[in-house]
Amino acid sequence: MKAYNYHILLLLKRLFLALMLFSISRLVFYLINYELFTGLGLWQFIGVFIIGMRFDLSVIIYFNMLFILMHILPLGVIKSRKPWQLFLKWYFVLVNAMLIFINLADAKYFNFILKRSTADVLKFIFLSDDVPTLIPQFLIAYWYLPVIWITLIIITWFAYPALKPEKLQKLIREGSNRRFISTGYQFTAFIVLLGLSFIGARGGVQMKPLMIVHASKYTTAKYIPLVLNTPFTIMTTYGHKDLDVPEYFTYEECEKIYPTLHQYEFADTSFRRMNVVIILFESYSREYSGFLNGYRGYTPFLDSLMQHSLVFSNAFANSHRSIDAVLSIIAGLPTLMDDPIITSVYSTNNLYSLAHILNKEEYNTAFFHGGTNGTMGFDGFAGMAGFDDYYGRTEYGNEEDYDGYWGIYDEPFLQYFAAKLNSFKQPFFAFEFALSSHFPYSIPEQHKGKFKEGPLKIHKVVSYTDYALKQFFKTASKMPWYNNTIFMVMADHPAQSVIPSNIEDIEDPGEKLDEYSMKFYNNTHGRYAIPMLCFVPSDSSINGIDTMITQQSDMIPSILYYLRYNKPFMAFGNNVFDDSANHLAVAFVNGIYQVSKGRYSLLFDGEKSIALYDNMADPEHKRNLLLTQKQTVQELEIYIKAIYQQYNYRLVNNKLVPPGVGNLR
Repeated sequence: MKAYNYHILLLLKRLFLALMLFSISRLVFYLINYELFTGLGLWQFIGVFIIGMRFDLSVIIYFNMLFILMHILPLGVIKSRKPWQLFLKWYFVLVNAMLIFINLADAKYFNFILKRSTADVLKFIFLSDDVPTLIPQFLIAYWYLPVIWITLIIITWFAYPALKPEKLQKLIREGSNRRFISTGYQFTAFIVLLGLSFIGARGGVQMKPLMIVHASKYTTAKYIPLVLNTPFTIMTTYGHKDLDVPEYFTYEECEKIYPTLHQYEFADTSFRRMNVVIILFESYSREYSGFLNGYRGYTPFLDSLMQHSLVFSNAFANSHRSIDAVLSIIAGLPTLMDDPIITSVYSTNNLYSLAHILNKEEYNTAFFHGGTNGTMGFDGFAGMAGFDDYYGRTEYGNEEDYDGYWGIYDEPFLQYFAAKLNSFKQPFFAFEFALSSHFPYSIPEQHKGKFKEGPLKIHKVVSYTDYALKQFFKTASKMPWYNNTIFMVMADHPAQSVIPSNIEDIEDPGEKLDEYSMKFYNNTHGRYAIPMLCFVPSDSSINGIDTMITQQSDMIPSILYYLRYNKPFMAFGNNVFDDSANHLAVAFVNGIYQVSKGRYSLLFDGEKSIALYDNMADPEHKRNLLLTQKQTVQELEIYIKAIYQQYNYRLVNNKLVPPGVGNLR
């Protein structure tokens, strides 16, 4: 009995070591992203770490279950033998080293996507040909993370609590005359300990196993990523299948609250057969624009173009993933779940995109992306979304312009894009996704040293892509189709934000963001802020600054309105040219739904509202107005419930195409 207890004590010590490793990796995560978690007081800090241990323990038990079983099984002396103990040590070190590696790697990746990675990252790793090329660059750029990881492995190896044979032998001798009692005790203890292990793995005795959304019960949305750990978020989102469809309202009530089926009526029913060109930039935060922030910024050409465009100064991405942005813009469908729709179980749903719609109006449609064909599945998606043609790195056909990582540099590919458009029969719809402003931020050799350096490595590449856009418009403006085109220019999602420590050495106020903006771009609302504009060379009325909230999924309703399209279509967005519409922006991150309207953002966990923030008066999101602004909470909660219900209903029941549309070609 005493010998069995000794093995249990060893197990507890070893699991405690694993728990400490997770806490250290959480501390590293916090320190690397310190400026994104400002306002965390000492007691909050301690509380976050203690609460986080619940999520850590769940992962530790799941992945160390064999390790636990080999300690608690009533097998007597066999558990004390050297091969058995050596296997346990290697198992413990290797398994937990893998978990800590995932945690540490995400400590830096978080800075790019502003959420803990979920299972979709595995699909990206295994399905993308870019990953083997990017990993060495990541390891070199963030060398300190592998160093920390190797140090922790070494510490784990030497700190691992070892079995002491002499002590065990003494305990065996002391219990040798009570074998019958000991056997009954061991079997009873085994059942109890196994039950406790399952309880710990599921995170407690609550009705549902521990999920990402449970983190919101213990802290504010800002600190949820700190409570969680990445193995947990990957584990709990892996293999997600069907969405649940809530029943807050009837279908008719949902459509009345937030219409997703649209059909315009025009006095002049003549369809405008104008070309549509959408240019999407990789990782462009609104804060990089000088025009939108009152400083010099890093996008001089984009800023100059804004002076001749309709600029949406309150525009937001629907997600922090490129693959989601494309779907939001082309199909009016934001991604309000963990998995990207394109790689989820709903990827085979019928989809009614802008390409499908314009195909029926006899447009030529084409998707352009200078990346290696197959990157993020864009070529496959282009076909699914109804595009006639796809043009990528293979079609470009000149490897001299390959950046060595992602694909063709933006400047030459945008020139290729312009030339291809010039060969198309009008009208056409073309979607171009630029890529250079992406880690590891490579610039062509002939341009090195030419562009403005900033506090962040991405700044100079943003300036390069801005230059590429300038060269594109310089070329396109001389082409016959130019004046018959509506251009929509925007970002797929924001990238890293400037923080106070980035700019403390910059003395010229014109070269840096103000303190308010730095706070705003780091809250849960501002983290989605992107530049967005509409430019129509032949229409001077499309000009000025529109301050209403705009989102990527507003693009289909807006473009089709401008073209005077009068047939039914579906989109989770609204017409930007209609001031009377309910203009809002939605996003989903860390298991929380966010809806922003006017000056407020509401956070909703799928069952209840958990926070309301005034984005203008409280850019740091320090004051939760849930109890003091009940009318605003109620209004925004109705919207997010109607959107959430319709979204899940349409995906689950494959109803993304308006009734009566028929064949999509």
